[in-house]
Amino acid sequence: MARPGVETIRRQQLIDATMKVIEAHGFQGATIGRIAEASELSVGIVSHYFGNKQGLLEASMRYLLSSLQRDAAKLMAERSSTPRERLLAIVDANFSGAQTSAQSAKTWLAFWTQAMHSPDLMRLQRVNERRLLSNLIVPLRQLMPVAQARETAETIAALIDGFWLRAAMSEGRIELDRAVSLCKTYVDQAIAANSGNHTSDSMGHTED
Repeated sequence: MARPGVETIRRQQLIDATMKVIEAHGFQGATIGRIAEASELSVGIVSHYFGNKQGLLEASMRYLLSSLQRDAAKLMAERSSTPRERLLAIVDANFSGAQTSAQSAKTWLAFWTQAMHSPDLMRLQRVNERRLLSNLIVPLRQLMPVAQARETAETIAALIDGFWLRAAMSEGRIELDRAVSLCKTYVDQAIAANSGNHTSDSMGHTED
């Protein structure tokens, strides 16, 4: 296996340092100087690879989103026996330790805040939203008609985001296990509510 090059190593150093500094100081306090110091690299190298603080935040989020995508794909492959199991795997991936650690949580919160003011970050958020909905809709369409599948996917996505946000902001008052359990309970309720409504017409379609 080829060893990563210097640029790849330095980029990851800077992403790790960005998340570390955001955890400690928040996004406003995450200066280029602090990130350079935490990465043990120069301010010039930071600017060379990422340009500015927003570039670092975007790179950090791409790293977290890639990790989320890999975790979700791995869990869905391991639990491919039924559509329900794939849906539960998606829930688990979104609440995995890689996404809910203190560094990850504070980076996500910084990203959502800044995305409201940055078209580039908002586009990244839209990609994340579409990917989650697509992953949910595919197994749901095996269980219920298309219209219900889309509506149910949107509700599950909203529950994942909502419970994740409440857990991240609760400082431990809301247990992640409880949040996961509530999301999975809704999945089972939605499947049960639509168990008699699925038609053969919905089986032959694939997600656009």
